[in-house]
Amino acid sequence: MVTITELWQPILLATALAFIAGGLLHMVLPLHAKDFAKLPDEAATLAQLKASGAGPGAYMLPCPAGPKDMNNPEFVAKLVQGPAGILFLRRPGPVAMGGSLALQGLFHLIVSVFVGYLAGRTLGPGVDYLRVFQVAGTTATLAYAAGGFPFAIWYRPPARFVLANLLDGVIWGLLTAGAFGWLWPR
Repeated sequence: MVTITELWQPILLATALAFIAGGLLHMVLPLHAKDFAKLPDEAATLAQLKASGAGPGAYMLPCPAGPKDMNNPEFVAKLVQGPAGILFLRRPGPVAMGGSLALQGLFHLIVSVFVGYLAGRTLGPGVDYLRVFQVAGTTATLAYAAGGFPFAIWYRPPARFVLANLLDGVIWGLLTAGAFGWLWPR
């Protein structure tokens, strides 16, 4: 068994690598360039949303009055007629990049700590690189990539969006695996 305190180096390196890779994947590579599309007649849509008083939140379009309404012929007709979807609205104002980046870094740190915990409980000191890579990589990839699937199943974002986020998770998982394999206590 390897204690979590013995794994501070791979935890911090994995956190840094995943954070930097996330920046590169989102800002440098074209992978996420088309994650979001502009609405036709955006100005009119924004004016209508503002006039409606819709504040920050998640909105279903159309929205049933309750579970029983899901089979109501009038509601089903609205779904068939379209448009249908989920709309997320945030508070108006500039995007707070600093806070979002800090939370993203914290997310990578938490994943790395859990990877370290699980790997430390299942592997002893001196385990070869490939075995550490296998355990840490599987754990990290599951943490990073699998969490998006319930969202995708229920809210149906475009397949390209789901696949790009899946690729992010696999890359972050592999980088985490490499950091743990390289710096595993001998």
